[in-house]
Amino acid sequence: MLLASDVHLSHLGSPAPADDLARLVREHAGHEIVLAGDIFDLSHERPSIDPAESAASLLERHTALRGALRSHLAQGGAVTFIAGNHDAAIGALPSRERMLSVLDVTAGARLEHCPWFVRRAGTHIEHGHFYDPDNAPTHPLAPCSAATEPLGVQLTRRFLVPSGAWDFAHAHETTPLGGLARAFRLYGRRAPRVVAQYFATSIPLCARAGRASRFEPELRRGGAAIADFANGAGLDSDVVQRLTALGARPTLHSFRGTFMRLYFDRIIATLAFVSGASAAVAGRTSGAGLAAASAAYLSASVRRSGSRYAGRVEVRLRHAAAAVASLSGADLVVFGHSHIEDETTGYLNLGSFAYAGEKGRPYAVIQDGQIERRHARLT
Repeated sequence: MLLASDVHLSHLGSPAPADDLARLVREHAGHEIVLAGDIFDLSHERPSIDPAESAASLLERHTALRGALRSHLAQGGAVTFIAGNHDAAIGALPSRERMLSVLDVTAGARLEHCPWFVRRAGTHIEHGHFYDPDNAPTHPLAPCSAATEPLGVQLTRRFLVPSGAWDFAHAHETTPLGGLARAFRLYGRRAPRVVAQYFATSIPLCARAGRASRFEPELRRGGAAIADFANGAGLDSDVVQRLTALGARPTLHSFRGTFMRLYFDRIIATLAFVSGASAAVAGRTSGAGLAAASAAYLSASVRRSGSRYAGRVEVRLRHAAAAVASLSGADLVVFGHSHIEDETTGYLNLGSFAYAGEKGRPYAVIQDGQIERRHARLT
């Protein structure tokens, strides 16, 4: 079994990851190819575009990968797509039907599209975003709407794509001050427009956060799908139900969580400090108190947590893997999502195939119960 994650194919990105993945597929005839989420960056598209058509058009663009997958399936090989946060819709039935068409293979081809996780003997494989609050869906078995997509996906779709600020893609650990300084360094005179676009996106997201009624239909649909999904996964329904309880509460389910995650408290404190300092310089004594209180809050907040995201996803996924193994009886839990390779007893994180390190593009091969972490050479 060949496993790779986070290829992040898009119409704007380099073709190199797709070409390198195509070579791997050709080199592993006879292996099941498991693509563990975020293979397609569907969040780069407008919400009105059919995600199945978007994924198909990406495969049509990357002809080497399309040809490798077609040959693999035509020769009786298996290919499994697992949904991630950026390509959540890939787990739906229309995506499989459209993929069969673009790959020009029959309905009997061993092509599987999974909305959450797959089990292969004692190995449990999923993308991992379900345990990351900023990217967790309301329910892993219910597709999100444009209004209920996770915070990270909405910021990508509504801020990164319209503004073209791609240097901030996947820059999860950026703080407000660091992000502002980076914007001016990267974009120069265009920076104020990029910053304005960010606030035009994030303020409405925060204002709508925490409205439970928006998410209840997805919870109901997801709950109704558990029995069928459990049967396909080879687990008892009550085990799958308990696995859903391990997921993180999505950030957008809480107004306070969204407000703090977007650093609006520090932004307001910074504005208050500037206002107070200006008033103090103008001779108004109340300004000095406001500036002092704001500075004290900022200092305490930064000292307490710095970046509110730094390192937390890796830790969350490690803990989630242990909980999944304990609850479901898995010998090995495999995630992606964090873009950071990680390995502990019973846990493997594939890292990102797209964002290669010095060793190359990370992937793994599991054969006869043995795990071998490998790196593909770069095109």
